[in-house]
Amino acid sequence: MTQSYLIHCKPSQEQLLTNSDLMWSYNDEHDFDEIDVIVDNKDNLNDEQLCSHYGIDYDQVNYIELI
Repeated sequence: MTQSYLIHCKPSQEQLLTNSDLMWSYNDEHDFDEIDVIVDNKDNLNDEQLCSHYGIDYDQVNYIELI
């Protein structure tokens, strides 16, 4: 079963995300100081593996939540 996750990351990931096919947007609740990315985790990867799979720098992630 595929689960979707919301990755909250730092704006430093904007260029990477702009060049990807991922769904993302700035989080206006945090004064646009955070980017929210929605990804699927069909392989049951842990957080660090999930970020690596999508090319997101895990060190630039604030937190990840199941949606």
